[in-house]
Amino acid sequence: MNSTRRDGNVTIRAMREDDAPDLFEIYNQPAFRFGTLALPYESFEAVKKWAEPRSPRDLHLAAQQGERVVGAAALRPFYGRRAHAAEFWIAVHEDFAGHGIGSRLLAAVIDTADNWINILRIEMTVFTDNTRAIALYEKFGFTIEGTHKAASFRNGIFADVHCMARLRPSIGS
Repeated sequence: MNSTRRDGNVTIRAMREDDAPDLFEIYNQPAFRFGTLALPYESFEAVKKWAEPRSPRDLHLAAQQGERVVGAAALRPFYGRRAHAAEFWIAVHEDFAGHGIGSRLLAAVIDTADNWINILRIEMTVFTDNTRAIALYEKFGFTIEGTHKAASFRNGIFADVHCMARLRPSIGS
């Protein structure tokens, strides 16, 4: 498998250690913080550690345009009796939102899960008011399985999240 994939002027590739400054910028943008569990004022070291693989099974991708990382994603498979499932995250720089970078990253995550590491189920939670993210996930076959009420404290109020998942389509169906 090719380690990079070019779509237009964006390259999807494996994340590298020197991507940390660009990831730190994305992580500290208001839109990223509002749409995730990120806290304000995270240190560079904390963000760098958050973006590092936790296991050799983790997949960490970067979306690069020119010399700059404008998006990133990770797929983190579970273990034991949940080894068939994984969670993921996606982040896109505010200035590049709405240009298909999230779709390209999610397509690469799903391709790897389906065709290379035999993941049956990909899951995550998403704030119920994050309509852009929900639309992206639904475009790739994710469905809402339930809602956690008051799951997170965000911007001074409790916020609900949807649990969404995608099951790999059966071969031959």
